[in-house]
Amino acid sequence: MSTKRYREKFTFWLNLTNNSEYEIAEQITELKRKRSFSKTIRDGIRLIYDLRQGNTTVLVELFPWVKENLKPQETTGEKVLREQLERLERLLIEQGNKPIALPATTSLSETLLDEDLPSVFVQDVIADPAEARSNFANSMGDLFADDSDDLWDDEDDATLITTNKDTKIDSTQNAINSLSSANP
Repeated sequence: MSTKRYREKFTFWLNLTNNSEYEIAEQITELKRKRSFSKTIRDGIRLIYDLRQGNTTVLVELFPWVKENLKPQETTGEKVLREQLERLERLLIEQGNKPIALPATTSLSETLLDEDLPSVFVQDVIADPAEARSNFANSMGDLFADDSDDLWDDEDDATLITTNKDTKIDSTQNAINSLSSANP
């Protein structure tokens, strides 16, 4: 069984009085000399068709270095936020906390908007004010207890220095005493 090859030839014209088309004609001459004209035409048509369809698959296939350039650039605000988060993470790790492994993403904004973040970052909590006051009061201990029940007194009562205020002399007498000692 003989298979017949089917090939088709396409012809197009260039207006050599137009500078841009003249440059294309020179590039075609160079491509033909290198025997890469047909491959370049096929790749070019594939690329244009793919891009018009909204795809970049052929672009990345032909030019892999473009993929890195297509990534969104970090804004100044994102950079500042990233640096603050890194600083906080270092501080938490220094305090003995274990780092949280986040999914790899292409930009910080994708990480911050991700709904799969650990609950430590996203918590909708409505606190009961009465419960908050009660928790605060309980954590402070009994500040107004008698001396024997004082939770904050960690010293022995025998070693405390006490001062007594003499209230027998009134304020007028104190003023006269201080004036007489000032003028000899």
